[in-house]
Amino acid sequence: MLKTALRPRSLAFLAAALLVAALFVSLSMWQLNASLQSSTVADPAKDRVSALADVTTPGEAVTSQQADHVVSVTGTYVPDSTVLVPGRLQDGASGYWVVTQLVVPDSQKRWDAADSDVSLAVARGWVASPQQADAAPSGRIRVIGRLLPTDSPLPSEKLPSDQVGSVSTAQLSNLWNTPLYSGYVAAFSENPAAQPAPVSSDGALEDSASLMGQGLSRLQIDQQPTDTSVHALNLFYAIEWVVFAGFAFFMWWRFVRDEQLREENPEEYFYFEGDYFWDEAEQSYYYWDAQDQCFYYFDDQPAVAARAPGNAPHEDTARPGARRAGASGAASSSENPTPRSDNGAPHD
Repeated sequence: MLKTALRPRSLAFLAAALLVAALFVSLSMWQLNASLQSSTVADPAKDRVSALADVTTPGEAVTSQQADHVVSVTGTYVPDSTVLVPGRLQDGASGYWVVTQLVVPDSQKRWDAADSDVSLAVARGWVASPQQADAAPSGRIRVIGRLLPTDSPLPSEKLPSDQVGSVSTAQLSNLWNTPLYSGYVAAFSENPAAQPAPVSSDGALEDSASLMGQGLSRLQIDQQPTDTSVHALNLFYAIEWVVFAGFAFFMWWRFVRDEQLREENPEEYFYFEGDYFWDEAEQSYYYWDAQDQCFYYFDDQPAVAARAPGNAPHEDTARPGARRAGASGAASSSENPTPRSDNGAPHD
């Protein structure tokens, strides 16, 4: 069988099987990576306070890698820019987020498309009723909070003019008529920029950090939930592609095996109407071709193909490579021929 496997045709089949298997394995790895990428793991480094400029820049989308970072940014709140976002839960109670526009100085230099300094939407805190939302502090304020990706815009036609359906930076940009960072910050701390930042030596926000609004409750927002589970459907597809890769090698092995068996028992792989005989000298079966009026050996595939069911014989059916049973061979074996039926069983 090794000799059959090393033939050019078998090696070409093996090369094709290797290419197909490599493709299937790469698809399996892709599906496995997709199942792993769907999991989320809490990153302790994101709870250390970083400068906003070190995490994201104006005009850049806030992806999962930038989101959840605790950032520090200094700017000035715009008076009368505060809007409320209803339907926000805090300790099981429904209330409002207080969102205010914070202008970040010198941010225009970091975004060529901006015609003025870029602003940042800051969710300053939570209130149970709109009356508890006080005015934003004036002057340069340092805000420390968690950077979050923008919400999807929600309809707000039925809301009061000072409320919006979600913290959508696109919607707020139109409302405030100013360029905005693509994400927003959920504030944990506010203090005058002239004062030291409430950050410990290891970069963590100090417990004493607080908001400057009297009626505001600090937002309780952690990193997105940790999920280390593997997506079952992607894992199933990954295993399926590995099975397909193994099937490619099985097809090659089956091809080589059939080639070997065809050589060892050619009579089992050819079908025609008529009897056939065994030639001791040639160690091969032969049969009588009524159309050509001569004998052919069983390893004559072209001759047999013309007699296969569904193949209509035609007059000039060439027998390329046909190996006729020689007169001496046919005569010697026909002295005591053993006729065989189509299924290989001897009969009288």
